[in-house]
Amino acid sequence: MKQHPLYDVICRLLEVGESDLAIERALGVSRATAGRYRKQLGIAPYRTTRASTRCRHGHPFDAGNEAFNTEGHRYCRACVRNRQRGRRRTWTPVTPDEIAIERAIAGDPPERLTPRERAQAVLVLRAKQVSAEQVAERVGCTPRTVWRIQARYQAAA
Repeated sequence: MKQHPLYDVICRLLEVGESDLAIERALGVSRATAGRYRKQLGIAPYRTTRASTRCRHGHPFDAGNEAFNTEGHRYCRACVRNRQRGRRRTWTPVTPDEIAIERAIAGDPPERLTPRERAQAVLVLRAKQVSAEQVAERVGCTPRTVWRIQARYQAAA
């Protein structure tokens, strides 16, 4: 079997007690690769114990991150925060370029419009009673896109 170029480094980290995820983050190898080498070396899967300095996801157990539940089991607050975050938006939406929208309304759209910019241009033109075909021609999309944008924003209103 062909060995990974970082085989020796991976084995050293496994023997020290690093988790597969910590190895993945440090070296850029997959957790499956680290797990396969762990199995070859006969090292048990990574478990957090009282002596562990990091959780199984690699977060350090320091004073602000370590907590204990009602049963006395230690857990990582950073992991709990990540689980609770779920699908909540963690990015800030980009504000649309007003000049790009004005150019699209005038019939000279830039080479690339973001979906939000395209939608705003379509809504402005449709509010001025311009047909979907003419809006599509000015904005640089298809009439079907114009109808979809209009339906999406009418349903939200």
